[in-house]
Amino acid sequence: MNEDQLLKLQAWVDGELPEGEARVVAALVETNPEARAVVTELRMTHAFMGGNEPEAALPESGEFYWSKIQRAIERETATAATATPNTISWAAVLRRFLTPVSGLALIAFVSVLSLNLFQRPGAEDPLQHLVEVENLSEHVGSISYKSQAENMFVVYLYNKDQDVENDEEFEPLDEPVLQ
Repeated sequence: MNEDQLLKLQAWVDGELPEGEARVVAALVETNPEARAVVTELRMTHAFMGGNEPEAALPESGEFYWSKIQRAIERETATAATATPNTISWAAVLRRFLTPVSGLALIAFVSVLSLNLFQRPGAEDPLQHLVEVENLSEHVGSISYKSQAENMFVVYLYNKDQDVENDEEFEPLDEPVLQ
C-alpha cells in the first residue's frame, strides 16, 4: 500500500471522508486483507488512545477563558506601543566594542609568544653555542660545545676527583680554540 491509500484509510476510520470516497474505501477494506489489517490496527490505536487520554477541564467556561487570553494580548500590545524604546547604557556600548578588541589582542599575544619573537638569540650572543647537558654522576663532570655553523655538538667528560691543575694533558693552549 502506498502512502495515499494509508492516509485515505485513516481518514475513513476517523469519519472524515465524503460519502462517495467512503464507499470506495469500504469496498477496498472488504476485498484487500492488507487494508483490513491496517484498519483493524488503526481502530485499536484509536480505542486505546481515546480511553487513556486525560480530560482537561477548564475552571471557567470556554468563552470566558479565551476572552481572558484575548484581553491579555490586547493589553500587552497596547503597552508595547506606548512604551519608550530602551536606551543602551555607555557601559554596554563600551563592552560591545572592547570584547572583540580584547579577543583580537589575546590572539595576537599568543601568536607572538608561540613564534617566540622575543627570545630569538642574536648572532652576537656569546653564549649561543652552549648547551645544557644533564649529568647524573657526582664524580664525572662535563663540558659541552655546540657549533651551528659546523653542525657539530661536542661533550667532554672528565673525572672531577682528578687534579687538573697538575696534569700535563690539561696544559692551557697559547692560541684560542674558538674563533
